[in-house]
Amino acid sequence: MKKPTAYIAPTVDMGDLARTATYVGSPEHKIGRWWAGQGSAPGPDGGLKRPKKQLTTVCPLRNEQDRGRATGWIRDALLAGRWLFVEGDKRFPKHVWHLDSDGACWIGRCVNSVQGEYKGWPAELDDIATLEHKRKEAKP
Repeated sequence: MKKPTAYIAPTVDMGDLARTATYVGSPEHKIGRWWAGQGSAPGPDGGLKRPKKQLTTVCPLRNEQDRGRATGWIRDALLAGRWLFVEGDKRFPKHVWHLDSDGACWIGRCVNSVQGEYKGWPAELDDIATLEHKRKEAKP
């Protein structure tokens, strides 16, 4: 049986983390060219071809301007308390989330918790609500 995840409060200065966190993206969420090279080739339905992960969201961020915007929302999320530390995280929290001024939801996942590198993807409001609920349950 899988041990339940423990959500904890961090013991680090979020201001320091926000100044260094970056969005690096992930080729597994990209179709075609993006700033780090070539992403996945589209599947027959135009979506991602990932066995056992067919529901992976395609990330529309492709250029350096998109990357800068995503880095901004990750930093904003860290400063605004829209993050969730998981037991075993190093300096940076595993999850961050953001709601754009145009209503778009984004979730970021830390892929390097020492250097603060995140990948992210579009999400639904329900996904954000779930993370916010878990955040409220975190140990002080």
